Amino acid sequence: METNNQPNLAINSNTNQKIPSEPFLIAFDPENGMRIEAWLEYFNNACKISNKDNDWKMLNISKYLKGSALTHYINSCLNISNFDDLCTILIENFIKPNIVNLSDFSQHQLRNNLDEYFHQKLNCGRQLGLSPQLILEGLTDGMPTNIKQLMTINLPPHLQNGSR
Repeated sequence: METNNQPNLAINSNTNQKIPSEPFLIAFDPENGMRIEAWLEYFNNACKISNKDNDWKMLNISKYLKGSALTHYINSCLNISNFDDLCTILIENFIKPNIVNLSDFSQHQLRNNLDEYFHQKLNCGRQLGLSPQLILEGLTDGMPTNIKQLMTINLPPHLQNGSR
């Protein structure tokens, strides 16, 4: 039986040239030193050139994941329906850890973007192996006082003395 090793091709009606119907991509393999951020940029650029939208990316990204990336996708990402959310989860899981110390965690401050602050502080806490409770406490430590005060729950005066 003869096999066809040619890629699946479509005809571009404007130029009558054969173009691949799927982009040719090297799969992301975290075990070989690839950086997830760089690979996602590469994946998005190849999809853009091939006119693939986010729906196509969501349906086909698993073809381009290997090893622990594919395992993580199957175990944790099948219910995600938004490509940007999927990218965020993959980045959080496969970002190469920077060397962090406790002062990096405790001194990290909220600037302009709450979402960015939260993810950076969470990743730093995870890299340090902190418990979820310590990470939650650390999240409020880096916030301005006025925001911390909004988040503080004050007990009613009659409960502050321990009486009910």
